[in-house]
Amino acid sequence: MRESPTKLKYKFAFKNLKDKYLDILGIYDGEYGYKGPFHVQIDLTNNCNNSCIACWCNSPLLQEKRLSEAEKQKHLPLELVKEFLDETERMGTKEVYYSGSGEPFMHPHIMEVIEYTKKKRLTCHVNTNFTLLDKTKIGDLIDLGVDFLTVSVWAGTPETFCHVHPGSNEDVFFKLKNNLIYLNRKKKEKMNNPLIKIYDVIFNMNYFELEEMVSFAESTSSEFIEFTLADTIPNGTDILRLNEKQTQELIEISKKIRRGANKDNKMPSGLELFQFHQFLRRISVAKDVEEAKYDRNIINSMPCNAGWLFARIMPDGEVHSCLKAHRIPTGSLYLNRFSEIWNSEKQSYFRKKTLAYEKNDPFFRLIGNDPSTKEAGCYKTCDDIGRNTWMFNRIGKLSLLERLVLKFIATALKSTRKLKPKEERLSRLKASINSQKELPKKRNLFRWLILILLSFYTFFYIVYFWFFMVFRNRLILGGRKE
Repeated sequence: MRESPTKLKYKFAFKNLKDKYLDILGIYDGEYGYKGPFHVQIDLTNNCNNSCIACWCNSPLLQEKRLSEAEKQKHLPLELVKEFLDETERMGTKEVYYSGSGEPFMHPHIMEVIEYTKKKRLTCHVNTNFTLLDKTKIGDLIDLGVDFLTVSVWAGTPETFCHVHPGSNEDVFFKLKNNLIYLNRKKKEKMNNPLIKIYDVIFNMNYFELEEMVSFAESTSSEFIEFTLADTIPNGTDILRLNEKQTQELIEISKKIRRGANKDNKMPSGLELFQFHQFLRRISVAKDVEEAKYDRNIINSMPCNAGWLFARIMPDGEVHSCLKAHRIPTGSLYLNRFSEIWNSEKQSYFRKKTLAYEKNDPFFRLIGNDPSTKEAGCYKTCDDIGRNTWMFNRIGKLSLLERLVLKFIATALKSTRKLKPKEERLSRLKASINSQKELPKKRNLFRWLILILLSFYTFFYIVYFWFFMVFRNRLILGGRKE
């Protein structure tokens, strides 16, 4: 007799309590992270061999360079990356994404980094312009077992490719295309990854070429294609914004592409339009597109949980709590271990501030690339919208009892943490020990009584929850045969 899907789901939940509940427990706490980030992005280097026209730091349209030559040469040392991976893997991290303001394959030890990532059994993503790879490196990537490659192309034809990548030429476009074809053929021969996602940033120099971009992805046998809109910089790349007429043309082209796909956003060729519903939403309000505030129509519909799900490491070792939080770093790997930063005062403050539906607090103006903005920087483009939507839906699917138990445990743990002495009190206690003075026994006894009481209630609710679930499943499904 096969077990019902409900029973299987129930058993899976109890086998994976850590993965299923600890991040949600932190969100109910409101400040603390009880497990590490599910997803970390590591910017290995600031150095890049391209000058993409819409790039926030290397575009030739920028009046002032965002990075000096010295800053461009910065990269994370191999040993520091390994230490970070060791620590985050122990904390529960599952996915690592190598991306950022530079090209990952400009890092002097990129292959060793990828090899170590897979050694830790972490899912490995690499975002690349793919122009520095040859057949030897492609073979190495397949053998190392890289899980996903996101390839930034931004064009469907060699002419547009040259326009949006100043200083490049058509030979680079064809080399990129042929190498993608080679990679996808070789990985199938070896029955291995990586899966390929073609990534196209859309603006007024390439919006008319979406169908050609889809054809490019199909011709290279890539698995996915994703479209997004350019996150523009004031007095620089903002001249790339789409006007109302161009937006309407883009909408019509996008609808035509969507009609050619099935309900799962897959084209007849098998190519998947990755997160295409998000792209359609972003271009649905012409005024927001013209102002380059593509996520204004969704940001206030859910709280931000990025502070529990994500972390970004910069080439100088800075730690950021979301992809656009470079003006409010929470720490540095050169000063503290990541586990210390993860629950530091700055990280807790970020979590408390962002755990809100309405993004009216001036704090949100610190998010993003526009320091002069008068409203939440998240309205432009929230790169964490997928993670936030995923967590919002997960919490929404919890049963009432699950929510009550988790909220109770979160409250109990939070109360326990507040009983811990602060730094000043700790130093006094240490001084008391050193001078052989008697510790305040009554106060310590009171703390222990509170801890025991809270532990008892937590245990009671967990057991009650377990018996309730067992009784419910036996009552409803116990006698059912399939």
